[in-house]
Amino acid sequence: MGEQEQTVVRVQALRSNTEVNEAMVTPIIDGISRLTSVDFHQYKRNFVQRQIRRQVVKRRLRTEENYQEQILAGQYTAEALINGMTVNVTCFFRDPPLFEFLMKNIFPLLWNRRRNRSEREFRIWIMGCSTGEEAYSVAMALHESVGSDLSKDKVRIYATDLDEVVVHHARRGEYESTDLSRLGPDFIERYFLAGEKVRVIPELRRQITFGRHDLLKDPFIRHLDMIFCRNVLIFLNREAQEGICEKMYDALNPGGVMVLGRAESPTKKYCNKGFVPLCRQNRVFQKIEPHGEEKGLQGRSMR
Repeated sequence: MGEQEQTVVRVQALRSNTEVNEAMVTPIIDGISRLTSVDFHQYKRNFVQRQIRRQVVKRRLRTEENYQEQILAGQYTAEALINGMTVNVTCFFRDPPLFEFLMKNIFPLLWNRRRNRSEREFRIWIMGCSTGEEAYSVAMALHESVGSDLSKDKVRIYATDLDEVVVHHARRGEYESTDLSRLGPDFIERYFLAGEKVRVIPELRRQITFGRHDLLKDPFIRHLDMIFCRNVLIFLNREAQEGICEKMYDALNPGGVMVLGRAESPTKKYCNKGFVPLCRQNRVFQKIEPHGEEKGLQGRSMR
């Protein structure tokens, strides 16, 4: 085979690993949605296409038709199908400037407001928690910031994900030592137990409730001081984003704070109306009431 022919073969092979048979996308989404009870039609089309193609390559199938045939034949559990359609990229203290901002500005102010109002719990929801690193990072950062007592202060962090496989991992709180590379030795000593795998200390794990949750259809947790919804909206279509922004607004206490991913913003309906930016760079927003009764953190220089 000549050099030119070899180049053509390589290009065709590369194309076969990236291109999707568009005609098969909707039938595959139909099948996965029916078997998992998750409406993947509300996810962005290009994202769904990429995930389908990845599964075809991962399972060493020739075509999308083969994948659909296996789905319809019941060869995959609902958990496996959901796992194949979601993204689980995370690490401890991902985006350090954000955590520095929260520890310096947001956690102390919300914590003091709660104490002044004698509210019973400080409540946070981590959406799309994956394998738990973000939830544990938020818990550690909160305690470091406000100096709370793990055994006495009433902190409740809810951490949820669509994928039951990663939720189970998160609930165990066990990680490889290499997963802690971003943490200093003081953090590791305070919040982890050594062993074959490092494990989050029980006092911290008890403050986090992990569970499976579908943001598109399940009821939202209410009366929250903070919501972390980082790198979730980016995968959803505009209508789904709008619905989730509305539910997050309703779920937050007056003056509550929402944290989004670096490439995300509140949808147009809620931008500068339902939510105002406290720090655009870190994508931190505060809920405001329609008539501005809740001043909260507004007006402070936090950028």
